[in-house]
Amino acid sequence: MSDPVLLHRVKAFIDAWLSGPELTPERVAAANHVSTRQLYRLFETEGTTVARWIRDRRLERCRRDLIADGVGVGVVGARWGMPDSSYFSRVFRQTYGCPPREYRRAAGVG
Repeated sequence: MSDPVLLHRVKAFIDAWLSGPELTPERVAAANHVSTRQLYRLFETEGTTVARWIRDRRLERCRRDLIADGVGVGVVGARWGMPDSSYFSRVFRQTYGCPPREYRRAAGVG
């Protein structure tokens, strides 16, 4: 299923609600009046899943805030829908190759 208009609308919805930890594929699907399966098929055309896309968008926002803000690492994660600091640190390290604190230090912040 390739529907660029729907995909654009779904991505805009996700970005608008990105900070909420309750943002799940099921909620995205319901809010956009599609089934969860349709939603996953839509993101297959992007070579990813909706859950991964949400996580990657959150991590990118966290990465950006880590070098722009002086607030704690846990605060940054929670701000973008990742309130579990252990999970946030683990997926940040998997994505960027180092934990959030190291990333911040390497960027010359904090």
